[in-house]
Amino acid sequence: MRKIVTTLMTGVLVGFVLGWLASSYSNTERQLAPIPQGFSAPSAPISVYFAPSPEPEKAIIQALRGAQQSVHAALYQLTDPEIAQELIDTFRRGVALEILLDDEPSKGSKGCLLLSAGIPIKQYVDTGIMHHKFAVIDGRWVITGSYNWTTSAQTRNEENLLLIESPELAQAFEGEFQKLWAHKKSQALTRAACSPVEE
Repeated sequence: MRKIVTTLMTGVLVGFVLGWLASSYSNTERQLAPIPQGFSAPSAPISVYFAPSPEPEKAIIQALRGAQQSVHAALYQLTDPEIAQELIDTFRRGVALEILLDDEPSKGSKGCLLLSAGIPIKQYVDTGIMHHKFAVIDGRWVITGSYNWTTSAQTRNEENLLLIESPELAQAFEGEFQKLWAHKKSQALTRAACSPVEE
């Protein structure tokens, strides 16, 4: 019995020390990485969509069709053929597009297809993943949420998508996009990296 109590007390003490160390480390991390200023757009119109359903895909396509100047998207995955085709059509209308993808494209990624259409594509090459799913349209609209621009997000996954009209919010997302686009870890996707099957 005494051995069980001693073991239990040792476990509690070790847990306390580890918790204290983790808390100290966490506080140090917060001091080293300042928390960005908050954002508020109380009157921004927001549309919300949920998957699995075709509604998020329709919302993305409709937003792309309304683009007049620019579309900047940071996407973990892009496999949805309808969205990929709409991006190509948007680019062919003269809208400036830049697409940043994670460097580990999933099977069926449309990055090479977009590249073959002339759209500038970069891949974020890092040990971690570039897990964003957002687009900024005309510096006014933001598309964001858990929804990957993929067929599985539409047909199988529980996802959400927000479409927000707010130049202020768009500016914040545009800043994040430009930071990633200019980062040394963002490397241009080249035709040499694309097999004929991918195109």
